[in-house]
Amino acid sequence: MNLRRIATLVGAMLLGVLVLGLDVLRYSVDLDVAWLLVVRDLMVIAAFVLLYLFLELSEKERSDNTIRGIGLILIAGIVVSIATAVVALATDVEPFEAKEGILLPLSFRTIFVATFINFSLGLFSILLFRLLHGLVLYKRKRGTKRNLTIQIVLMLCASVSTIGVPPLERNILTTILFGLAVASMVLNSFRLSWIVYLTRREKVFSLVYGFLLFGLLTVLNIITRGGIMNQLLLYHSSPMREFSSLALIFGNIYFGMAFVSTLFHLPTAEEFERKTTEITSLHNLGKLINQVFDFNELVDTVTSMTLQVCEAKACWLEILQGRDEGSERRPRTIKGMSLRTMTGGRLVHVVGMKNIGMSDIERLLPFSEHTLRDSVIEERKPVVVDSLSKDRRVKASAQGAKPTGSLVVVPLVSHSEMIGILYATKETEFGFFKDDVDVISAFADQATIALENSRLIDQSLERERLTQEMMLAQEMQKRLLPQSLPRFPVLQLDAVSTPAFEVGGDYYDFALLKNDRLGIVVGDVSGKGVSAAFYMSEVKGIFQSLSKICSSPRELLLAANEALAGSIDRRSFVSLIYSVVDLNTGTLTLSRAGHCPMILAKASGVTYIRPSGMGLGLCEGAAFADAIEEQVIRLDPGDVCVFYTDGVTEARRGEDEFGYERLLECIKVTRVLNATEVKNRILDTVKSFSSNEIIQDDLTLVVLKWHGSDAHAQSVVPVNGGSNE
Repeated sequence: MNLRRIATLVGAMLLGVLVLGLDVLRYSVDLDVAWLLVVRDLMVIAAFVLLYLFLELSEKERSDNTIRGIGLILIAGIVVSIATAVVALATDVEPFEAKEGILLPLSFRTIFVATFINFSLGLFSILLFRLLHGLVLYKRKRGTKRNLTIQIVLMLCASVSTIGVPPLERNILTTILFGLAVASMVLNSFRLSWIVYLTRREKVFSLVYGFLLFGLLTVLNIITRGGIMNQLLLYHSSPMREFSSLALIFGNIYFGMAFVSTLFHLPTAEEFERKTTEITSLHNLGKLINQVFDFNELVDTVTSMTLQVCEAKACWLEILQGRDEGSERRPRTIKGMSLRTMTGGRLVHVVGMKNIGMSDIERLLPFSEHTLRDSVIEERKPVVVDSLSKDRRVKASAQGAKPTGSLVVVPLVSHSEMIGILYATKETEFGFFKDDVDVISAFADQATIALENSRLIDQSLERERLTQEMMLAQEMQKRLLPQSLPRFPVLQLDAVSTPAFEVGGDYYDFALLKNDRLGIVVGDVSGKGVSAAFYMSEVKGIFQSLSKICSSPRELLLAANEALAGSIDRRSFVSLIYSVVDLNTGTLTLSRAGHCPMILAKASGVTYIRPSGMGLGLCEGAAFADAIEEQVIRLDPGDVCVFYTDGVTEARRGEDEFGYERLLECIKVTRVLNATEVKNRILDTVKSFSSNEIIQDDLTLVVLKWHGSDAHAQSVVPVNGGSNE
């Protein structure tokens, strides 16, 4: 309790005590001072104003539970009535003595009873008025607050007009203001908007509470307008007696009209509850569109809400898929899902059911026959079956009896594509009306969006997962290529490999062999992407194992073909070029298995070195061995050897290819440069030709620059000279 609330309550209590003390003093001492009565009335009014402020400060927030508020007022009225009756009867209040229009108590007991009754009834009147104030302003319109303010002003003026007037004398002004206040009450009592929004159960409570309050307030109005109760109220405070009387009359009129209005609204309560349920269900489903993406949860929610929206007995949801459609439209696996094939070859996934089984669905709409389901798919419009027993599109059961009741079928259409069907059934015939179909159709539209969002989210997550896996595969494939290049005094090497996609089928590698020899291999698996990458890793294993045991390039190719023949797909093959360089003599031995020819750049010119051969995996045995040749070349200082894949020569600019001639010309003018510069110049020329377009094929390039030396080849020193992009 904060300080303001404490201050208002303490202030009201102090003023009440002062008024009681003043009454006791007037009884004990004969004080005939007119202004003293005016001050006393003002003190009473101030005390009740503070009580009103205390109640306002005590209310933390506005409550929307109208029936609960009315029930509490009814309880408060009963308590006040019983308490005042008990006090009045138990104390045996003596009558007042009238003197010049003023009531004089005959005992202290009468003073205390008058004070108790006045404050009890005054507090109840304030509580009642606050409730009525909130009810009148419920769903207010432009002039509602103005009309209520006029009524409040008239009530206050009628009450204040009695100040200084003897209690037993009523002036004409008070009577006029009283009548105008009652007239404004009648006008404001037509403000009953809150009744419309009550449920059927709340309307029943409203009827009971309204009837009881009307009776209670009628009794209070009668007993406070005459007899000893009227004298007790007039003696204590004429202004508060007028205010309490007006508040009771306002409550009497308002709850009388509320009772009659609720009685007329009761038949529509069920329909209102249904509309409220529809709106709530649509709202909840709308939230699910943005919050829930789990397919199983969505299906369960859609079927459950369908039952609520149209008060159906049973419902089920089907997802459609054609035989030729891809897996994108295939629903996620859920518990209890059943798959059936319709006439016409479409697949029906029964993904959700409520209060019905697959056997019942099969009997109602057989999947193997042309039924109502096919009509909805063809027309893509909602269909209502008013009588299942009379509709020809509904089949009879095995016992020969047709099902009874009614059925509504609503298609789920997304972007002109029908993705599913929503069904709802009732036990009664003619159970679905136009507004039912409209609501279910709107609900089906929302359900379609929710289901499509779920599918798209699943696809997005799947793509993200595949992307992450491809990035991991790309990183792993990079590790299959040499992480550093061998370095020797007699030659310089540089290389690069760039896949067209995340992973590719190009491959290059080096092997330090016996007798100071260096093996260089460049390969290209037919195709691109993941399948090519798998074969590429297999080729690496084959090369690393065979290069240690095969004495010549031709022997290695023969052994590699034999190893690949049993595992490679018949539609795939591997092109390979393998050379062995003697680091002491500068002799290069070369064999080629259907790969791009090596380019040799000498001072005398640039030529292709192309020993015959066919791709690995194309054939086996003698045919392959006869096709493979081996060629020996003597390298001179300054010679450049370029190994590459067809990603270089087949780089495109529109319909034009980079080609072999442009590659020869580029190498011819760069022969005098070192290996790294030659490699970079070739790459820049290819990129410039293709106008930086996305490469369509894997690209690999290995450049060897022979320096020559009389010294023996030294140990291999790994350095970070290669690049795998």
